[in-house]
Amino acid sequence: MASWKDELIEAAKSKSEREAEEQERHRKRVLEALTTAESAINLGAEALRFTRDRLRDKGQEVELSEATDAYKLKLRDFTLSVELVRDAAIIRVTFGDGKPREFDFAKDRHIAPADVEEYIGRRAVEVVRAAQKSTPW
Repeated sequence: MASWKDELIEAAKSKSEREAEEQERHRKRVLEALTTAESAINLGAEALRFTRDRLRDKGQEVELSEATDAYKLKLRDFTLSVELVRDAAIIRVTFGDGKPREFDFAKDRHIAPADVEEYIGRRAVEVVRAAQKSTPW
């Protein structure tokens, strides 16, 4: 249990001191979460590569652009992109022109890399179904 002195020290902190402490806690959370986020982006990239390879096996023109922490799968007019925002430990998955789905590993510590891979895989299935529906092969 904290003594009255400890409580007084905490109560007397300025707003800037509290904000600095919160920023430091957030920075530590992000550093800890980054390992999990990196694992998730690697699994997501593998999911996109698998999708690309299966589509090429079927003779489809599919493009996968890979940059540092960013991947984009393009099949005709349909796109699926995945990016890792390192300074926040967030993975953004964008299907087409829609609003990105964010996985915030610093905030939600229960997110597993396999969950992100599953989500990306499901979006890849949607891309393929939409392309197949618009122009069957």
